[in-house]
Amino acid sequence: MTIDTPTSTFAGLPVEHYSSDTTAPADPAAVAWKVATDWRRGDDAFVDDLLSLAGQPWAGQITTLVFGCWTEASDPLPADKVVPLLAAFPAVRHLFVGDMTFEESEISWIDWGDLGAVLAVIPKLETLQLRGGSTSIVNDPVSFATPTLPRLRSLTVESGGLQQGYLDALLAIDAPDLTDLELWLGVDNYGAITDLDPLTGLLAGDRFPAMTRLGLRNSDLADRIAAALQQAPVLLRITALDLSNGTLTDTGADALAAADLGAVRSLILDHHFVSDEALTRLRAAHPQIEISAADRQEPETYNDEVYLYTAVSE
Repeated sequence: MTIDTPTSTFAGLPVEHYSSDTTAPADPAAVAWKVATDWRRGDDAFVDDLLSLAGQPWAGQITTLVFGCWTEASDPLPADKVVPLLAAFPAVRHLFVGDMTFEESEISWIDWGDLGAVLAVIPKLETLQLRGGSTSIVNDPVSFATPTLPRLRSLTVESGGLQQGYLDALLAIDAPDLTDLELWLGVDNYGAITDLDPLTGLLAGDRFPAMTRLGLRNSDLADRIAAALQQAPVLLRITALDLSNGTLTDTGADALAAADLGAVRSLILDHHFVSDEALTRLRAAHPQIEISAADRQEPETYNDEVYLYTAVSE
């Protein structure tokens, strides 16, 4: 699977690509405004369009922003130019950074730049979606201060390899009202964590007391996550658990079958490597849970080595 289609709706609103000739809308708050450029328009076009949008007399009514391609792939978001312009959008409550298809940038090339500086000037965010989170091309550690987002309710991070520096900062957010958390952890070849230590506090239930939906998706640690969930206190309040798009096998499915899944009533495993027999055992163990297990994959073999793959990596 690749991300080949731009986002059409975000935070429940239709996405509209802004340009300098966009006509004034009847209700600026009824649209998710996307600012994006491409290689044909040069490196300054993204900032120019954001500056134009910020200058509209209705900019203060905008509640939802989407940042698409801002320059050549792998160049960082120009936060030094973006941050001063965000003062024009005091009503923004929903932000998506990195809405790019694979033709614009592979997911592991998307560089958020100084994301901490961006989030620091939008402290009233309720919805935050990020695509990127890998710096494996240059293998540099990230510098990302934990943002202060006390009103955050939904956090989604789509990554081919979510680097621990980002993961640690995002899990440390003080967000008492957060109900939905979705993390695409990715694979270690693109910078992802190689053990579950960074998730210890999350699985122990020490983070996000209002959370009811948890997604630990697109991970090559899917079997280990399933095993760690067997005794995880967080399941006492999670009603929806999403382990899809990863490398779950019979080992992980049997671990889930043996686990007390607590309050979980929805379990999503789509894109997996689990046999029909193991799925039968899992469903028999948890008849009260609605289990989705579409898109079964077959392992690949090369030189007698077996390879499993997440849905999205590069």
